Amino acid sequence: MGSTPDRIALVTGAGNGIGRATAERLTQDHAGVVLVDRDAEALGWATADERYVSVIGDVATEETNTAAVAAALEKFGRLDTVVLNAGVSWTGSLEDMPLEEARKIADVDLWGVVIGTRAAVPALKESPAGSIVVTGSISGTGADPAMWTYNTAKAGVHGFVRTASWDLAGHGIRVNGVAPGPIRTALTGYIETDAPEAYAALAGAIPLGRWGESEELASVIQFLASPDASFVTGVIVPVDGGIAAGTGQFHPGTALSRSAD
Repeated sequence: MGSTPDRIALVTGAGNGIGRATAERLTQDHAGVVLVDRDAEALGWATADERYVSVIGDVATEETNTAAVAAALEKFGRLDTVVLNAGVSWTGSLEDMPLEEARKIADVDLWGVVIGTRAAVPALKESPAGSIVVTGSISGTGADPAMWTYNTAKAGVHGFVRTASWDLAGHGIRVNGVAPGPIRTALTGYIETDAPEAYAALAGAIPLGRWGESEELASVIQFLASPDASFVTGVIVPVDGGIAAGTGQFHPGTALSRSAD
């Protein structure tokens, strides 16, 4: 790479969507990024760029997380930022959803964060400004129909972020999270084409009136990961177009109006 890197990052679920946008955003002030995804083809976009190194595997396993940290140390000599973004989701009722499917969600969305954090801590202790950013969800703060496993896992992620921020503060490692609302990604793109009415209805329930873009979320992650956020730890930042701000009965398009007289 020609010179000593300023900062090195690791991003899970980096094949597309939020993960890819975050990796590309981080390269603006990180000299190297380790990309982790279980789909080798999805990481093809980065193969010709020496700023990236790819690790293929399942973030729910210790082996993948250990290999990712080792790749950062081997190629770049350090690790400063870890973005634990990989996630999966299925829908199903509490009574009928197969438990093996529910466990898969918990394994990736929650335990992948726990295992990834534990694997990265020794390297982050050596960084002068170590940071971890976790992708949670506004679904971790409330209920969605037929998404009990996802909601439960993301609620656990939010709790883990807060607790880990205290446990790791003494090592100078900051831990924060983002809670995205509806974001246009490869995983959600089908809604716009296959269910345009549902897509429009959800957009109408967002105060800003539209779905978010992966790049918008990546910019918030970049800030939380950077030394610019040096006194910020233990927070979950909603990136949801204003959804989480609403705690009343009415939503955009349903509010009642009444004349002053």
